[in-house]
Amino acid sequence: MELNKDLVYDKLFKVAPVCIDIVDLQTRQLVQTSAWVVNHIGYTEEEFIALSKNLFEGIVHKDDRQTQLQTYESLMNNPTDLFKECVIRFRKKDGDYLHVQIRLSVLEVDETNKPKSSLNTITDISELIDLRHRLNAELRKMDIISFKNSHELRGPVATILGLIQLIDHDGLHGEFSMNIIDALRQTVKKLDEVIGEINRHSNV
Repeated sequence: MELNKDLVYDKLFKVAPVCIDIVDLQTRQLVQTSAWVVNHIGYTEEEFIALSKNLFEGIVHKDDRQTQLQTYESLMNNPTDLFKECVIRFRKKDGDYLHVQIRLSVLEVDETNKPKSSLNTITDISELIDLRHRLNAELRKMDIISFKNSHELRGPVATILGLIQLIDHDGLHGEFSMNIIDALRQTVKKLDEVIGEINRHSNV
């Protein structure tokens, strides 16, 4: 069976779960895009092409613009590399931003081997970024709990054990014993506070 390449190409642009773009590197504008822009970020193909002027300047988050341009520049300077990659934020039609991973690959070169066009694939990695943030938050909580366990729990416990040894040695009588009992009371109170803090961090 001989495949109809045009049919495969058309189908791929319609059903791919990632964005597939062809960009004219000389005019710095989008030539063709896949259905992803409509299904995933809300723009019509015409709107997305209009927003693609100057390498998507209109929808790339301003804080990520330099990263994006440096990736294109690296592609232009190294046209034989398989691809260049970066993570930036794209503005959706509703105004929200999503994190995307962009992979750029030279599609055509001119007679001087200068890139003329690129094939770009764009993958939404917002869920991965969110998961990473939540994991980092959990790790920070674990660090706090570990620190409190190692430094703030062990100290009071050691004090209590020492005071108990003194009581066992000297017995419970006189002002000295009262001072020990008061110190023991304060240490237990401190220990209870630390345990409460650890529990609060664990339950956040």
